[in-house]
Amino acid sequence: MQENRIENFIKNKKLLAFIITLQESFIAIMPFFLLTSFISLSYHFTSYLDVTLFGTDAKALQSFAQLLQSFTSLIAIISISYFFAIRFKVSQIIASILAITIYITITFNASYDSQALLNMPYGFTPNVIFLPILSTYLLKVLYPYFSFDISNDKENHHVYSLFNYILVFVIVYFLVLLLHTLMTVFLFTYIVRFNPLENNLPDILTLAIRNFMVEVSWFFGIHGEHLINGLFGKEILFKPLFENLSYGEFNRIFVMLGGAGIGLGLLVALLLYAKEKTIRTIAKISIPFGIFNINNLLIYAVVVFNRFLLIPFLLLPLANLLIAYAGLSLLNVSFTDYYVTWTTPSFVDSYLKSGGNMSVVFLQAILLVFDVTVYSYFVKKFLKSQSTHQHVTSLENNLNLNVELKSLANIESFKAQKDIIEANIKVEEIISDLNAKNLFVYYQPKVDIQNSTSTKFEALLRYKKNGILMGPIFLDTIEQAGLAHIIDIWVCTRVKENLNKWKEESYFPSISINLHPDTLKSYEAMQAISSMLEGEEVYFEIIERSFLFQSAQENLAMLQEKGFKLSIDDFGTGYSSLETIIKHDMDELKLDKSLIDVIHTKKGYLVCKHTSELCHNLNINVVAEGVETQEQLALTKEIGVDLVQGFYFSRAIPFKEVKAFQVK
Repeated sequence: MQENRIENFIKNKKLLAFIITLQESFIAIMPFFLLTSFISLSYHFTSYLDVTLFGTDAKALQSFAQLLQSFTSLIAIISISYFFAIRFKVSQIIASILAITIYITITFNASYDSQALLNMPYGFTPNVIFLPILSTYLLKVLYPYFSFDISNDKENHHVYSLFNYILVFVIVYFLVLLLHTLMTVFLFTYIVRFNPLENNLPDILTLAIRNFMVEVSWFFGIHGEHLINGLFGKEILFKPLFENLSYGEFNRIFVMLGGAGIGLGLLVALLLYAKEKTIRTIAKISIPFGIFNINNLLIYAVVVFNRFLLIPFLLLPLANLLIAYAGLSLLNVSFTDYYVTWTTPSFVDSYLKSGGNMSVVFLQAILLVFDVTVYSYFVKKFLKSQSTHQHVTSLENNLNLNVELKSLANIESFKAQKDIIEANIKVEEIISDLNAKNLFVYYQPKVDIQNSTSTKFEALLRYKKNGILMGPIFLDTIEQAGLAHIIDIWVCTRVKENLNKWKEESYFPSISINLHPDTLKSYEAMQAISSMLEGEEVYFEIIERSFLFQSAQENLAMLQEKGFKLSIDDFGTGYSSLETIIKHDMDELKLDKSLIDVIHTKKGYLVCKHTSELCHNLNINVVAEGVETQEQLALTKEIGVDLVQGFYFSRAIPFKEVKAFQVK
């Protein structure tokens, strides 16, 4: 029960929107983090080897790295305010300028020193995240009340529209400064004064608490080390744990292997199990940085707000601390006074610090293996949640399908890193909601207007949500996720069940079924469908872009060999081409509703009339879709279409009403 509550909280739509927007902000500045990480790595490389890189020495690289890092806060604020402005539907440029102005004001007021503006804190501090979100949200809330409501229809109307923000800009500026002051007073009065690291606790426990707070901060996108140092100091890091080994060195060498959150363990786990191109590429790029404990790129690209990695990210450092402390106590190791910098690679650092004691190096290896093992479990869950195969399995289970199909490898629309977060959340939400109890197949009559009879029907998917029956509003997301073939198979399964029931009642209607292009490209899906419906009076309706794929053409030929009829759906839109009619043997063509809607015009009438005549000359039946009025019916009859489908005669009806349907 408690687990379900947590899951529901995590999947709350407003919370998800907030998380997704922040993650979009982080992802957008990945190139900047990659550059700063590369410059920092270059500095340490030249420093270790005492060489120059492209004529630049270590000192120059260090200065350049520090200069770039000084802009981190401003770049982060611009990105966060920009994406939240999109989410809140306010001006992105105004939101960014406002957030930067507020942040500069607060930074200056903290020291009343203009030099502070040249040395802004590196990393995501609470202000960097809090200020742009708050200011942009207030911009949205207060805009309707304080806008000048200036409008201009000229070409530069967008410039004039910015003037509407003048007053609200000033009001939000001072309001955020006031709120920040009040929050700062509250923070230092009631929170910071209570220092959880100053409670006469054992030093090793103090370090554990400190690490936990650092990891929590990092998980929310805030530079944890800087935050905790600023709030509670870092005295514990300089205290000796063993002779010649401080708590800080112990933490760097044995606890935080690869940086915050045991970055090295996560990196190895991703390299072992990530198959999806984007995440695997991020992991590969992170390799040189991870070796030198620079894991900002990995954290902001993969970890931040990732609920699947929360547990290992927070708890593995605590586990490492306990194992390492116990191990070193048992080994009774002597350490040298060699100072190991934080960028020294794992194993090298323990070797140098222990004076070449291989048992210490072995202890570090045990820790890494343990970290990789734990991370692997959670990484596989995370990767599984992102995979099309998992979505296929979940949807098959929900719809009670016992068909094993391969996921469609060429579905890439949900694979962009920016989209992967929001897209998979949408898919998971839809899949969890779909089941055999809220999906239905309805049938819309295709009426022979010459004889006023109907023995042909189109199978249409219907979805019931909150007691309301509607069309399949989820299809766009399902299709983009590569799951259309699962829905198509489910529809075919229901149609087959209904055909069997009608046979028992000596009723033999002809049924049309829509097939998505992705279904037509899948050999496994088409084999399952054709085997299921072989021998039935079935038309398969396909849209013309299906013919663009060789595999689809082969599967269509297979359907015709088995006696199924093929119908071109939605003719007159999208990829409509006479080439399709010429190159392929089709049994039926459906004039799209968009053509029927203009059939009363001269051009519309001529297009429909000549298309109908052409099809009849080629022995192709013609169906008019979307006929809703008496005038449309009369004109379709006049041009000689064979069948009419639309609200004029009937909407889609449930199975139990099909046999009794009569044309009125």
